[in-house]
Amino acid sequence: MSRAFDAIGAHYSEAFADKPGQVAATAWLIGQLSAGDTVLDVGCGSGIPTARQLAEGGLEVVGVDTSPVMLELARKAVPKGIFVEREMHDLAGLHPRQERFDGAAAFFSLLMLRRTEIGKTLDAIRDVLAPSGVFAIGMVEGDTDFLMRKFLGVPVPLTAYPRQELGDLLAHHGFTVTELIAERSHKGTDDAPEQIHLYARCRVTPLM
Repeated sequence: MSRAFDAIGAHYSEAFADKPGQVAATAWLIGQLSAGDTVLDVGCGSGIPTARQLAEGGLEVVGVDTSPVMLELARKAVPKGIFVEREMHDLAGLHPRQERFDGAAAFFSLLMLRRTEIGKTLDAIRDVLAPSGVFAIGMVEGDTDFLMRKFLGVPVPLTAYPRQELGDLLAHHGFTVTELIAERSHKGTDDAPEQIHLYARCRVTPLM
């Protein structure tokens, strides 16, 4: 998928500059944390809006992505962030000073994985979060598993869940969903059809 997003590059941020649900979920993350806390942005893309918003909120940001083009855009957009080329399930050892993060975000990145890989990635995110960690995720509502479709002119997969199933999935992988918000996306186009976006605000489920 890195080649697909290498091709999309900056056009992604241009097409999706207006993301009120994502911005609101990121603001929720910032509100749960303290200045200087560390946050992991999984599938950070160009760094806009999430990594930039987190950094401006006083948090230390580490972003991972598989696209070198997207990572270069993120480094320019968020000079204080740390951005690493890495698969989304390979999250150990990312921070230079500590093993665990205080928070994490994954907005519309996991939906490019097969369902079996999404579970593996959620486990990886859970494993690098502190016991008191918070997590925000954005997905598309639907019922597909790695369905290929055109996105901004480039074939990319879409894995989507019904909202109840998404909540159950997060619970199964160690997250307590405190709020699940559905939001209709911007007006659809041939390259980016209208969708229902799901934003889950979560906490790490305490171990029994």
